Amino acid sequence: MMSPIADGTGSVDSQPHKSGRKPMQRLLVNAPVGMAVLDARADGWATLAAALPQDVARRVPALQAIAGVVGVVQHSAEGRPVAVMVGQRRPAAAMMRIVLFWTAPSFFPADTTRVLETLEKEAFSRGVLCLRAGEDIAGLVDERSWQGRNGFREHWIGGRPGRRPEAVAPLYPQSAGFTCGPSTLVMAMAGLDTSAQPDRVLEIELWREATTIIGPTGPGGCDPYGLALAAHRRGLRVEVFMSSEQPIFLDRASTEERRGLMEFVQTGFKREAGMAGIPLQHRAFAIDELRQALDRGLLALVLIDQAPMMGYTCPHWVLVHGHGDGVYFINDPWIEPDRLELPADVFDLPVAAPMLDRMAWYGTPAYRAAVLIGAGKWSC
Repeated sequence: MMSPIADGTGSVDSQPHKSGRKPMQRLLVNAPVGMAVLDARADGWATLAAALPQDVARRVPALQAIAGVVGVVQHSAEGRPVAVMVGQRRPAAAMMRIVLFWTAPSFFPADTTRVLETLEKEAFSRGVLCLRAGEDIAGLVDERSWQGRNGFREHWIGGRPGRRPEAVAPLYPQSAGFTCGPSTLVMAMAGLDTSAQPDRVLEIELWREATTIIGPTGPGGCDPYGLALAAHRRGLRVEVFMSSEQPIFLDRASTEERRGLMEFVQTGFKREAGMAGIPLQHRAFAIDELRQALDRGLLALVLIDQAPMMGYTCPHWVLVHGHGDGVYFINDPWIEPDRLELPADVFDLPVAAPMLDRMAWYGTPAYRAAVLIGAGKWSC
């Protein structure tokens, strides 16, 4: 349920307007008079959709269903919406993408800044430090403070953090539900060697080398030792953090036979990694150690639990490739279709250090895994 928003005088605007139409309920945020803020739990979305043109209104139900959505609505004196700006984010991310911006013919373009500032304040209260938008929307809201990126524009609330390293690894989305590990390794390779050309041939080749064989409903993902060996074979410098001495992901297998096969494969990978001289640290890394690795010119394949971002528990590999002022930057190979995501939602995604610290645990009992990749000769 939505709460009413204070009108600046301590009262609540809940009386019918001259039109006879009761205004939408509003949330308690630091917003100007005539502005409403809706989150995914609010009950004003249907009222909003009914007041919008059909081509805009049909997008509203899908947006409302996304966890992490925030809508800002500017009303006229008669209580009709004259501007709507909607942003969506992964709940654990420090970035929100503006996915919808609509204005009525009667809306004054000069008031756009007020709508954007209201979204900024609400987003910042939720831990968002950065807004993104397509070129079309960014050009309408406030071009002065928006930085051009590859296919989208970006605006930092309170200033962009200084980051190291400045180079950004390219995004390579995984082509199958079980290839997050190889896709993350592909991105690391391309981030370390600009001549590298990520493609599905390499993605599947790496998966075949590093897979743990079994998944819940089909082929399995990759463990840290398998990924480390695949990188090592291509002449890359590799280091591994693995806090569990035992095989992992066994909870993903449905039978003892499958668990036995996964254990057999992982034990072999671990033995090969040791024989290859790959440095193995059997302990949980601290998040600050990722910062130190990045400063040494390494990139980090980090195992996370998707629960904080997606709302369901699942092991997942992401690439941590930059940091600055308490923020880490990741490439996530998974673009979630049910959240209407685009590459801008997963590329160079800022995540606050405490949230990454929380995400980088998986399993019961919880364990941590990371594969650090350094520049070397890339041959395949």
